[in-house]
Amino acid sequence: MSSAHHRTWQQYHVGHVNITVQLDTAAEGRSIERHQELATISRQLIATMNAERVCVTWVVNDPAHSAATPLILKSSLEHELAILGDENWVGPTAGRTRFARELIRRVAQARAAGLHVTSFAPLVASIEEHCDLIVKQHLTALVGALNNAETSREPRALHYGVWEIPVSARLPLAPSWFGSGKRSIWRRMTQTQREAGSFHLLVDAAALAAMPRHDLSDLRWLLRRLTALRDRGLIRVETLRTTAERLSKVPALSPQQSILRRAG
Repeated sequence: MSSAHHRTWQQYHVGHVNITVQLDTAAEGRSIERHQELATISRQLIATMNAERVCVTWVVNDPAHSAATPLILKSSLEHELAILGDENWVGPTAGRTRFARELIRRVAQARAAGLHVTSFAPLVASIEEHCDLIVKQHLTALVGALNNAETSREPRALHYGVWEIPVSARLPLAPSWFGSGKRSIWRRMTQTQREAGSFHLLVDAAALAAMPRHDLSDLRWLLRRLTALRDRGLIRVETLRTTAERLSKVPALSPQQSILRRAG
């Protein structure tokens, strides 16, 4: 490669975008009709991502037993399956012992089924106090700030090799009297490219299923523009696992002390 060509390449900034799709909700209290609506929107989302050739992290309650898992595995794309942690076993009311038991069970069953599960999406603000349990299960990426989708921050290391990736924006959009929310998300995505930063879009399938006609127009609008930047080499769309692997290649600035302790 000539030096002139090398200098030309260096002038471009590359942003990194994660798309995480939460396919499940808390398993309890779901009617048959609601379950069918969620199954329908899940199939539509999987088909949409495959059509746009966008690799996605799909979040489900139990990857080894989810109805969506076979559909996701059929894809030629390198999608990722992640575990959803809901309020039934994550958070202060559940306790550390139950959290450990449920996490170990889901991870073990997924890996016994041949699924490479390394990401976790809690429905609580933070599980940082249980990071040692995350480390023991060889998980490397966590979805952060699920209850604060307006926050836009770069990924942060909770422990060497374990990264929390905050949510930058959420779909579907909340109703607004002021302009187009999808255009606001798009401006932030293009800013990510200019600044060589990170952007994490969370898509809530259950919320989409509750909308009239299961409207995916905002998502498709964003995907068309995002893939155009991707195809020009200006944006890299990554799964959470891929992001954690990339970030972990950077050497730690200082050794970190062990945080491992008993689950009980």
